[in-house]
Amino acid sequence: MKTGVAELLKKDQHLFGLPNIITLSRLLFLPFIIYFLTLGNTTGDKLAVLFMFLSCVSDYMDGYFARKLDMKSSFGCMLDPFIDKIMVGSVMLVLACQKGLPAWFVIIVILRDLFILTASLYVIKRKRYVAQSNMLGKYTTGSFAIVIILFTINVPVVKYIAMWIAIILAPLSLIKYFMSHKETIIVKKSTREKLDSAE
Repeated sequence: MKTGVAELLKKDQHLFGLPNIITLSRLLFLPFIIYFLTLGNTTGDKLAVLFMFLSCVSDYMDGYFARKLDMKSSFGCMLDPFIDKIMVGSVMLVLACQKGLPAWFVIIVILRDLFILTASLYVIKRKRYVAQSNMLGKYTTGSFAIVIILFTINVPVVKYIAMWIAIILAPLSLIKYFMSHKETIIVKKSTREKLDSAE
């Protein structure tokens, strides 16, 4: 039995295209961001923000080239949010240790992302397609990025305002994702048995 992910990858004509290479390269920035954050000084914070900015640029560039070169791929649609979640979760864990970002906030973000990743894999398995992110999800990810930057450079008051905005957006985006795919995520027992037997 082949999984939905394996089938999509096999059919992906642009699996090793430039956009996906750019997406993967974004992970190269993560060790630098973490290292500079752990220095605990202003220079380290500024360099960490610089690499965060470069990561954001690469995040834009992979989408740009995917559209410009007509190289949109299923793998890229899966990989991009996955790497975003790895980077957000990893950096937030460091900020919780180094910059006073509340641990409960980090836990909420990571649990939200784990739910969405698990649900998206389930949708891929059942429907054989990659669910596209909605605008609310993008705004939520953007709010996480703002929280990360504000806690890195330590902007009093504003960083907590941004954090609470992100707290509001996080469950809303989760509900939006669930409602968009509830017919796939919630499968009745009889339907599940038919799907399993078909596989």
